[in-house]
Amino acid sequence: MSVAHLPFELLCEILVSCDVDTLYRCALVCSTFKEAALPSLYRTITLKTVHQVGEGLNFGALETLDKYIHLRSYVREVKFFFVLSDYVRRTRHTNPDQKVPQNIWVNSLAKLLHIHSFTFCHIPFFSYPQSQNRFLPIPHELIDVTTAALSNCNELNELNLLYRATPSDISRLSHLKNVRHIRLGLPSREVLVMIRPWIEQCDSFSVRDAYALDSLATIRPHVANLTTLHIGPHHALSNRDLLQLLHCTSKLQEVDVFYDNFLNVQMLNKESRSSLSLKYLHKVVLRHQGVSNKSQFMELFNWLEIVILASPLQSISILSDDGRECNFAMPLMNLLAKKPQLEFLNIPQVVLRHPSLRTLFGRLRSLRVLSIMLVDVNILSFYSSASPGELSFNLSALYLRSNRNTCPYSLTTSQLRQTVLSLRGSAGYLRRLSQEKQTWKALWTSGPQTGRQGVDPLKDEYGSYGDATEEDGW
Repeated sequence: MSVAHLPFELLCEILVSCDVDTLYRCALVCSTFKEAALPSLYRTITLKTVHQVGEGLNFGALETLDKYIHLRSYVREVKFFFVLSDYVRRTRHTNPDQKVPQNIWVNSLAKLLHIHSFTFCHIPFFSYPQSQNRFLPIPHELIDVTTAALSNCNELNELNLLYRATPSDISRLSHLKNVRHIRLGLPSREVLVMIRPWIEQCDSFSVRDAYALDSLATIRPHVANLTTLHIGPHHALSNRDLLQLLHCTSKLQEVDVFYDNFLNVQMLNKESRSSLSLKYLHKVVLRHQGVSNKSQFMELFNWLEIVILASPLQSISILSDDGRECNFAMPLMNLLAKKPQLEFLNIPQVVLRHPSLRTLFGRLRSLRVLSIMLVDVNILSFYSSASPGELSFNLSALYLRSNRNTCPYSLTTSQLRQTVLSLRGSAGYLRRLSQEKQTWKALWTSGPQTGRQGVDPLKDEYGSYGDATEEDGW
């Protein structure tokens, strides 16, 4: 059967899995493809406060939805990008006590009754780098009108406040009763205090910049029901504090935590080494800084073992925030070898040698996505000293990168092809994604058709979750 004869409903289902660029191209094919692509294109809409027209702001997506009413029911996510420079321009000569009139766009937003996720994200002055002024306040009147518009969206369960929220903002937004997933950008201590009752009712909680998390008392009593927890950098919690916090989260399924070695004044004692009862934990993202020598990495791996020992771990990422490489891979490999069900491994700063790769491909036979760094092209010949049947290569994606003279991309291509042919029987597909002087990144996949961009395995594997971390420069 040709594509032209597919049932319309089936064509819509196929296009759901396509990226935005593919959907735009499909919409240009013919009227049928356009109608099938539009529901997927409008699953996520983006609003930006840039142009002022008439009473309110000109949001093209909302205008389209007002024109094509049948598309409203497909909208699941709204991202509201607030541009500070435009707000300053529009209010420079305005009385600060003057109320902003009810905007036309609010009525349009209120009609999107099937929204699952809403994001407030601040865009800084265009003249500044993305890393500066990421989290700035948003006017209270904008929070008021948006809350009013979302009050009838009973399916809204995720709220992303990726700006500098205030306690009064939390008070206003807490009227959205069905929210169970909250992400904060740069909360103050007062905001963390105000949001505690909300956290207790949530399934997931995230703090992107956790400078206000200065003690366990701030959050520990309120995280017992969480299944997902994310704590970003700049907090004041040591490795022991983090373990005590995780002891209170027996329902946890996913954790993304920042491990700051500069806060660790003592080694973990025997009392601290008792394993956690995280029997549902299947995904761990561990970001660290200040870990450089062998003893510090051993302490990090000991901490990690305590966290994952009793868990059915399927995905783990270990990322160095300060770019420091780990030259002591075998203790980590031996730890991961105890998790044969592992499917996703992202360790771009861990230096692997022949024994490490033999352990990895000999014990982790469920592994399907791997992200590593190469320091020597000869490492890819690790299979040559293995006995028949000892190794297994079931990957669907392999992310490679290097910044070494000993590992140019031109030599990597032929060696990887030989390795994959020996272990898998088919060469697969390798493409270079970036190159700058001696630094390059590449992506190998088992098939020619893939939606992976190869820039960040977290982004490719987990979509918006990974994308959010990448936007922050992590």
